Amino acid sequence: MAENKICITTDCVCDLPDEILRKNNVDLIYFYIRTDSGRFKDVDEITAQNVFDYLRNGGSKTITEAPPSDEFVSFFTEKLRNYEHVIHIAISSKISKSVSNAEEAVKKMGDEGKNVHIIDSGHLSTGIAHLVLRAAEMVREGNNTEQIVAEVMNMRDRVSTSFMADNTDFLYLNGQVSKGIHKICTMFKIHPVLSMQDGYLKLKACHVGNYKKSAVRYIRAELKSGKKIKSNMLFITHAGCSTNDIKMVKRYVASLMKFDEVFVTKASATISSNSGPRTFGLLYIKEK
Repeated sequence: MAENKICITTDCVCDLPDEILRKNNVDLIYFYIRTDSGRFKDVDEITAQNVFDYLRNGGSKTITEAPPSDEFVSFFTEKLRNYEHVIHIAISSKISKSVSNAEEAVKKMGDEGKNVHIIDSGHLSTGIAHLVLRAAEMVREGNNTEQIVAEVMNMRDRVSTSFMADNTDFLYLNGQVSKGIHKICTMFKIHPVLSMQDGYLKLKACHVGNYKKSAVRYIRAELKSGKKIKSNMLFITHAGCSTNDIKMVKRYVASLMKFDEVFVTKASATISSNSGPRTFGLLYIKEK
């Protein structure tokens, strides 16, 4: 039996890099991307760049799929060989079947399933990651399952998950915006800002003009809007941004607020397939 008897797991769409996952003893279950060429395991078999290239070269829309319940059964059963409890923190149930498939798996597992605890994060990408890392920290501190679940549930409303996309091309391809809205956004060079609200991904704002000026307006709106933001950690998560794009974002963030740690992470194919290249987000925790 492991020294810490609680295992923290999450979906691959948490967008945490391998080194942070290993450091915090967090394991992933993988989503799938379906294209005309077949079905591919996210992160392991397909990347965001693969998706971008596929769609740019005439591919039809991609379809993202949560792991089926039988895969969750195998995943959780394996973890319970070494741990007494599993806490799985999943992408929002409002935008994915991950939670429902995981819950179905728990029912299939019978009595053993009582030791698996499913948490609907209400978020995606590194919005999930903030909750995962807090849960892992609490495991190291020796907290029990009930304490960890309660803390994560209480934190959900304080997570801020938002992204600015370069355009609506991929959102339109994957049915996230209508043809009319896509046409207007293209005509006026609108960069949409999307955020998680009540578990849904919703349009939060629109910035008009060139990419850099729009990015600066988005960053300023996020960090200087009067919200009290915890300064311990910020994720800058992106899909297909250039090195110069990220340098610009980091520089402007630093001019507005000092964070103890700033992590730059790449979005998974599942996340990126809906947002498109040159999308980036600022993901943080708000103070109580």
